[in-house]
Amino acid sequence: MLKDLFFPVTGASTDDATLAIAERIAEAYRARLIISVPVAVPTALAAPWGFAPGPVLAEVLEEVEIHATKRAEDLRRRMAKSGVDWDVRVDRTRLFDPPEALTLQARYADLSVIAQPRGDDASIAHAFFNAFLFESGRPVMVVPPNFASRRFDKLLLAWKPTREATRAIHDALSLFAPSDVEVLVVDPEIGDLGHGDEPGADIAAHLAERGLNVNVTRRASGTMSVATTLRLHAAESGADLLVAGGYGHTRLREWVLGGTTRDLLESLERPVLFSR
Repeated sequence: MLKDLFFPVTGASTDDATLAIAERIAEAYRARLIISVPVAVPTALAAPWGFAPGPVLAEVLEEVEIHATKRAEDLRRRMAKSGVDWDVRVDRTRLFDPPEALTLQARYADLSVIAQPRGDDASIAHAFFNAFLFESGRPVMVVPPNFASRRFDKLLLAWKPTREATRAIHDALSLFAPSDVEVLVVDPEIGDLGHGDEPGADIAAHLAERGLNVNVTRRASGTMSVATTLRLHAAESGADLLVAGGYGHTRLREWVLGGTTRDLLESLERPVLFSR
């Protein structure tokens, strides 16, 4: 069961809304909420003659330190009014940029919660998502800003017979102890190198052994993308959480040619738990 979750302060405009969602999840599962504010230390400042002199850089460092400390103090005042166990930290790791630095802390929590990439803040959210998914070794939940639920009792598994999807569903089961799982197979490839003779049947039988209510749905995407098919089915089924493997292809291929992970990130309407 979920015992602690990690929330990185990214500096995006959606931070406060995402933190409120993380609070609700922590309260529902009686989990500890760990919040980390990074000191965004800039690289050496460029100047016409080379790099900024030491005093200039020191002044900038002092400013970002003051900003992070104030942000942490504001968050402590906010969390003191909440009903959850919490810890607000200032991360002063200066060897990495904020996503990489906070990845080190994400390894010590059951789950990280970050905002959906959108608008002017999309690049920030993408940076944290990629760093956490590939380097933390822990699942990452991406949430839309209007998410209002608290528990995840009904899961929709975007199933492919891959390591990433297998990891994702077992992460979700261990964290949330759901009662129902729907296995959704989109455009299944039947055969020994794909889903087998009966797509979704093997993973459904495995999940049913745990006492879960499991059903399998096979669906063709038709003219829609796989991500759109998943999103629409999640809405139709009333799932609390979509569970998916992250980046079945390389990140470069996904960003150049498009891919399900990227498309889900940009269009999700309910939380998605990604693992890799």
